[in-house]
Amino acid sequence: MISAVNAFLDDLRGGRMAEAPVVRVEHGELQGRVVESPSGKAFYSFQGIPYAKPPLGTLRFQAPQPLEPWDGVRDATSEGNISAQIKFDTDMYEGDENCLYLNVYTPNIDGEFLPVMVYIHGGGLQFGSGSASARGADYLVEKDVVVVTINYRCGALGFLSLNTPEIPGNAGLKDMIAALRWVKENINNFGGNSGNITLFGESAGGAAVSVLTASPLSKDLISKAIIQSGCGLSSWAWQKQPLENAKKLAHLLGCESDEADDILEFLRATPAKEIVEATRKLYPSDMILERGLLGFTLVVEKEFPGVEAAITESFTDLLTSGRVAEVPVMIGSTTLEFLRKVDTDDLQVFIPQELNVQRNSEESLEIANKFKSLYFKGNHTAIENLNGYFELISDKLITVDTHRYVQYLVHATTKPVYYYKFDYVGELNNSKKLMDSLNVHHAGHADELGYLFKMDSQNGVEPTAQDVKMRERMLRLWTNFAKSGNPTPDENHYITVTWQPVTKDNLYYLNLSNELSLNTSPDKERMALWEDLYSRHFKIWEHPQVNNEETPVKTQKVEPLIESETIEPEPVTTEPEPVSTSPEPVTTIPEPVTTIPEPVTTIPEPTSPVEEPAHEPVPVAKPLVEVTPEHNGAVNGTNGDVERKPRPSNEIKMVQNGNGVPKDVIRANDPPEDDLPKNIGVNKFVNFFESLGGKK
Repeated sequence: MISAVNAFLDDLRGGRMAEAPVVRVEHGELQGRVVESPSGKAFYSFQGIPYAKPPLGTLRFQAPQPLEPWDGVRDATSEGNISAQIKFDTDMYEGDENCLYLNVYTPNIDGEFLPVMVYIHGGGLQFGSGSASARGADYLVEKDVVVVTINYRCGALGFLSLNTPEIPGNAGLKDMIAALRWVKENINNFGGNSGNITLFGESAGGAAVSVLTASPLSKDLISKAIIQSGCGLSSWAWQKQPLENAKKLAHLLGCESDEADDILEFLRATPAKEIVEATRKLYPSDMILERGLLGFTLVVEKEFPGVEAAITESFTDLLTSGRVAEVPVMIGSTTLEFLRKVDTDDLQVFIPQELNVQRNSEESLEIANKFKSLYFKGNHTAIENLNGYFELISDKLITVDTHRYVQYLVHATTKPVYYYKFDYVGELNNSKKLMDSLNVHHAGHADELGYLFKMDSQNGVEPTAQDVKMRERMLRLWTNFAKSGNPTPDENHYITVTWQPVTKDNLYYLNLSNELSLNTSPDKERMALWEDLYSRHFKIWEHPQVNNEETPVKTQKVEPLIESETIEPEPVTTEPEPVSTSPEPVTTIPEPVTTIPEPVTTIPEPTSPVEEPAHEPVPVAKPLVEVTPEHNGAVNGTNGDVERKPRPSNEIKMVQNGNGVPKDVIRANDPPEDDLPKNIGVNKFVNFFESLGGKK
């Protein structure tokens, strides 16, 4: 007996696992598979796991709804749909609205309760996925952690807001929250520790992670946070006027009404593909450079009774008042986030709108001259100073907000804050070819991801010995932090320094280059300039704390209570003055009674479909609309009727039981057996990273 047990353990140590692992979760059973990492180590893969009901038909734009249980064993050996989007490297439409799936990768399902790392993908909240082809967890899992990657609704499908109880906005953010709740409830069955969950993300994923540490719906679900190249202070992560955005989209698609219920009815009847393509026309990718806009992104939600809101107050207010999760945080950025010269010589375009500095004013011109002096040595048109544009756009969009976030956070929490700069250049850098062509030897946006994840885009790339060392170093730092909250618990061949957290007096940061080094105050001279600008021009009280945008609604006409009825006059005590010997009958017709609506503020149509006010949006915090089967997605009287189309029959796959008897298995992409239409159209959005000079 003992020898048999030892043989079994030897099999596990040697990477030989059960080929058809089955795990039970809250809604049913899942069958995964065993895969091998590049180094030959085996681990369990469960893909295409649904975490919420498919957001189809009347559920479009709504918060994710509770998942329905399934019978039998569900096939979890292939990934579910990604969100409807335009693929950044082919400009082709792909994905589907039915996209609320996640993947779990684990070295053990026998209850060791390992640390859990949940990844939120970037892509400007417009595109991207948690698919293994782009974010393979192979290397991370080798470090004895459980990794979860998720898909969530992107673009207008995920972030359209009508400021109504039914469509308050942030559906995509609430998808992430629903996935976190699923992980909390089920990850123990995959060998994960539900009490040790690290949320991490890059770019817009980093912005989402920071907001989720402040949302009352999610901050208690998170044990630690890693925020990479993007945070909740980034103005591009927020919609300035969400209702105006919804109206612009609806008008472009042919809707003539400005009323919320008409817009909702129209957009629900519009194919998803058309919505995505129209969104891209409204918000082309170069708008992130010149105006800091991405289109449909996070919103500060209005509060409605009985409706869960993710955030109902300014994120800046939540952060500066300390109302964020008391958890260890790792945060940083790359040396040069974006390699792009904005097509203008007017440096005023780099002044953040949230500073409320009037264009061409004396103050504005003075700031532009300071940019010219610091970034371009006084000559911003010289070709040799092209690097100044890269630094300036990177600072405006990522670096400055990361710097501000760290300084706010160290005063808002008692937990350690670890700050880093990634400046390593190797074969696994995503932007290496572009950097080489520009003779720039620094790390660019998303370059660190090549050392954390296995990517199909790097197939055929031969890493150098130094690249392999850097990958091992990054994996240890990230997983050490996930395990204990300390990225450098001890020094060794890979970890050669002790990473000190930021203090109120010292802005320590770890420089990740060919060698590790601990320094203070990254980009000191440039950050000093920006600190001065924000101290003089950023006035938090000028930015709304809550969402005050008015929502036009239909006036409910009320028919007159009495219509041309002949009414006998009331008897009178005084005798009327005679008019005629034969008086005609008296007919009293009351005035029609009409319900007068509350005054509605009409927001004037902007002169340009891309115009936005100078104010930075204010993040907010609150609660998900619980939709019961009885009203099938209708909330507060909105009928949500859409054209119903026949749905193709579901393909049923068969999985063998241990005894060889086949079991019914549901495909990862199958919606539940209900009458909701399956919208196969998919929305695409061009990767703004690519437009900024990213690698194809």
